[in-house]
Amino acid sequence: MVGRFPIYVEEEFTSDEKKWEFVLSKIESIDPAVASFVEEAPDGTMRVIGPFRARSGYALVISSPLSSLFHFLVLNIPRVLNAVVKPGRAYVEIYEKRDLFDSPGVFTLKVKGTKGFSLKQLKEDTKLFLGVDVEPAFQPISLRNTKNGVIVTVKTLTPETTALVKLSRLCGTGESRRYGHGDVEIYRIVE
Repeated sequence: MVGRFPIYVEEEFTSDEKKWEFVLSKIESIDPAVASFVEEAPDGTMRVIGPFRARSGYALVISSPLSSLFHFLVLNIPRVLNAVVKPGRAYVEIYEKRDLFDSPGVFTLKVKGTKGFSLKQLKEDTKLFLGVDVEPAFQPISLRNTKNGVIVTVKTLTPETTALVKLSRLCGTGESRRYGHGDVEIYRIVE
């Protein structure tokens, strides 16, 4: 199981480091060994995205493509923070690993906060987090730079490449992913 879910806070964090340290301190209060692992883990292992305006306060979205870490977060974070992990609720996305290996199709990826999109990085992430060595098989359709990032449209040709594309939603792309940079929205285009 991998995915992302929100925690709700009163404070609007003004810096990436403050929101990261806030979440890390809560993890440390639960298990210092896990907090140490998260600090030393490769960029993209756990991400804190946001803040987003919520009804009362702000939402920070915690995302992890690493199954064991995501299990830990889902089971323990709601004990120390106001968190929602019910499927169907805002910002909640939970997948079984096999669900990532969907049928090939056309996908539009809207990458925020970065001017690049690296298939090499996603290939390495797929190997690291899913244990699958993928040789991306896709047809590029379009690439467009916007003031907020980049929009990429590709047609995947194999289930493994579809998994690579879907995994980008959880681990992001680019630099400083732990702070939520390079967040990816994915839209499947029905042909």
